[in-house]
Amino acid sequence: MKIKILPITGDASSRIFSRIVSKKKNKIIVYAKSDKYKNLAVYTAVNKFLRNNKILAPKLFAHNYEKGIIVIEDFGDLTFHKILLKSKNKIKVYKKLVDLLLKIQKIKPKLSIKNFINKSHYFKNYSNKLLHKESDLFFKWYLPNILGKKKKKINKKKKKKN
Repeated sequence: MKIKILPITGDASSRIFSRIVSKKKNKIIVYAKSDKYKNLAVYTAVNKFLRNNKILAPKLFAHNYEKGIIVIEDFGDLTFHKILLKSKNKIKVYKKLVDLLLKIQKIKPKLSIKNFINKSHYFKNYSNKLLHKESDLFFKWYLPNILGKKKKKINKKKKKKN
């Protein structure tokens, strides 16, 4: 059986994703150089939580925690961005996204869920502080690709005032 391993780019995390292409079924290898607990154990605990609540998320197939590797389900190359580019009715696509977010928000999370290394992962309550911390990722990862670093600092200051 011939197998290819292809890099996947575009993720903003420190994880490295690769696709295992085979005749049987493609899979994704996730490698974490640092912070294995957050980048692998928490990641798969959140996926398990979503799957338990009927939200599509990759299933865990295998892991080697010591080496910082997990193997998960491959959903393919189709992204919402690609769907939007091809869609004639973008409002319908956005409505589906908003409906999914509303479905996730209605889930009453358990205090914890067991991850693949059999430790309980505790979900934090969402707060304005956490929202601001996450929205800062927009300025850290996305804007530098669109604007120069100088404009990034100016825009961040303007947005923080609003």
